[in-house]
Amino acid sequence: MKWVGMFPGQGSQELGMGNELLNTHKDLLIDTFKDALGWSLDEVINSTDTEEIKKTNIAQPYIFAVSYCYGLEAIKKMGEPSALIGHSLGEYTALALSGYFTYSDALRIIAVRGEEMQKAVEGSDTGMAAVLTSDIEKTLQEINNLNSQGVDIWISNFNDKSQIVVSGNNEDLEYIKLNPKSINSKRIIPLEVAGAFHSKVVSPAKEAVEKTLNEIKVNEGSIPVYMNFNAKKTDAETIKDSLINQIDSSVMFYDQILNIENEVKPELWCHIGPGNVTAGMVRKSISSKEIRTINSLESLAN
Repeated sequence: MKWVGMFPGQGSQELGMGNELLNTHKDLLIDTFKDALGWSLDEVINSTDTEEIKKTNIAQPYIFAVSYCYGLEAIKKMGEPSALIGHSLGEYTALALSGYFTYSDALRIIAVRGEEMQKAVEGSDTGMAAVLTSDIEKTLQEINNLNSQGVDIWISNFNDKSQIVVSGNNEDLEYIKLNPKSINSKRIIPLEVAGAFHSKVVSPAKEAVEKTLNEIKVNEGSIPVYMNFNAKKTDAETIKDSLINQIDSSVMFYDQILNIENEVKPELWCHIGPGNVTAGMVRKSISSKEIRTINSLESLAN
């Protein structure tokens, strides 16, 4: 059976996630993790502090590690997928499972990426918001109109056929929240993030990420991975450019879904990792497909 694995990004973290994986993947979640980053995930997995696991420097490697281990379990049970994708941070999970990076090297890149992106947004007075719309093209046109009037709003994510995520100055985000019709939106939902990720605000992070990527060996992957930056299949030669550009470019997740649907024609789409956000995006985009969420060993057994 042709199936696709999809991996979530920051915001999907949950208290205690991955605890059940310690019996089978202690080497990855504790030992290798500590060797790569210099701190232990053991205390984080057992933490009861919700705010602690929201911190970018903790949340990103934590989500990656847990999603990676669930990915291994899914492949062991279901066989190799026909394609992989990830949403923002989740792209690194897809690439590591395909074999483009080792688990340890992916952790190193993620740590630098998270730290530099956080540094870039500190004090920027920027944020992000989800925009629900029945006509994305019209919404994009209205955003362009606002931009021409001096309102700074950028498109950070194309999630599905009815939702985009915008970023910008908090004052401008507040304006569209109070006036959703100004961008042809049914509803605008502010996101709890530190700043305007996937926008020009985080462009300064690219230099450090590029330096780290250049220190790491990139292999040819064994499973096709479609990239956020251009929604196309990657290869060892283009992967670094795609990851560097992903930092301050729109996440083209909706186009990735459509390209995989047209080129791979999978029978099953699987969200793998905490939460279920990517499953919802596929459901809204190609509702006729079988969609599954694997965020626990029990969900994999069913």
